[in-house]
Amino acid sequence: MFKPLGAFAVGLILLLCACSRQKTLTRKDLRSELTSAKSLAAETEMFLDYVQQRRATKHYAQGHIEYLTEEIEQSRKELQESSPAQSEEDALQKLKAQFDALNAELHTIRGKMDDPAAIATTKEQIEKILQALDEANSSI
Repeated sequence: MFKPLGAFAVGLILLLCACSRQKTLTRKDLRSELTSAKSLAAETEMFLDYVQQRRATKHYAQGHIEYLTEEIEQSRKELQESSPAQSEEDALQKLKAQFDALNAELHTIRGKMDDPAAIATTKEQIEKILQALDEANSSI
């Protein structure tokens, strides 16, 4: 009776150990994550244009900010749980910083969707984020 239970426990421990390993990000993975970050930043910029033109309802604007925030936080979490190849550490740190910056901009603008000046400022910051992502991409 104890042998099957012991075998099950050992198997479970081995499975948990295998699942706890960090994923190693290759250069290709980092480029893909950079592309994703640029896409989210560009989508945020287009969304803010749409809001600025007063074409978005309040509920749509709130929902879309939530969606973008969740996508950014999920991507950031996946990066946090990964480790880069030795030569890609700097690029990974730059990418994480830009995801954090984009997330911060979304949190800042969340309650200011009726403020044209705040939207304009956020769009300027997103442009800077896009530029930083382009620079990070060229360094990989």
